[in-house]
Amino acid sequence: MKKNLYRMFAAILFCGAMTTVFTSCSKDDDDNNGGTPSGQQGGENNQPTKRDVELNFIAQKKSLQYFEYDFKYVDAKGNTKTIDIDENTASASIGTLAQFPVYTQMISALTDVEAYADLANPFIYRVTLKDQPVGETISYTTTCHVKENATITETLQYATPGVLAVSVADNIAYSPFSIRTWKITPDRWSAYVETVEGKTVSQATFEFEVK
Repeated sequence: MKKNLYRMFAAILFCGAMTTVFTSCSKDDDDNNGGTPSGQQGGENNQPTKRDVELNFIAQKKSLQYFEYDFKYVDAKGNTKTIDIDENTASASIGTLAQFPVYTQMISALTDVEAYADLANPFIYRVTLKDQPVGETISYTTTCHVKENATITETLQYATPGVLAVSVADNIAYSPFSIRTWKITPDRWSAYVETVEGKTVSQATFEFEVK
C-alpha cells in the first residue's frame, strides 16, 4: 500500500515538473517570435516617392528695365512650360528662401555693394511643382532678350538672374544659386548686346534629380 502511495506521489511530482517545463518553453518561444527585430522597421518602403519642388527665379529688378527672360522648365512628369518674364511680371515675396543659406549668404554679400543694394528686395518668380516623382529629373533654361530700343547713357552695373530649386518641406536645396555681375559702359553697350541677345543664361539653367 505504501509503495502504491509513493508511486502515485512520484507520478504527481513528475507531471507537475513537466507542466512547468512546457510552460517555460512556450514563454521563451513567444518572446523570440512575437516582435519585429530592432532596425527592420521603416527602410526604403517608408521613403517618400513624391515631393513638392519650388523653382525660384531671382533677378535684380533693375535688370528688367533692359532685359526680358524666357524661363522654361520641364518638370519630373515631362510637362513643359515657358514663362515670359519682364518688368510687368508680378513678383513673389522672399518667403521660404530666407531659410536657405545658399541664397541668403550670396544676397547678403552682394547687397554690401551699392550697385546691387536693391537685391535685398529682388524680383522673384516662383512656381511650385506638385507631386514630383522621386528619382526623375527637372530641368530649367533661361534665355535672355534685350528689350527693344534699350540703351544706356551711363555705366550700368547689374546682376544676371539665378534660380534656386528647393523642397521646402524637407529643407533641401536641389540647385546651386549664383548670379553674375556686370559693369558696362555706354560705348560697350552695342557689343555687349550681341553677346547676350538670345543666349542662355548659365546661372539660371540647370538640371537635377528629385530626391
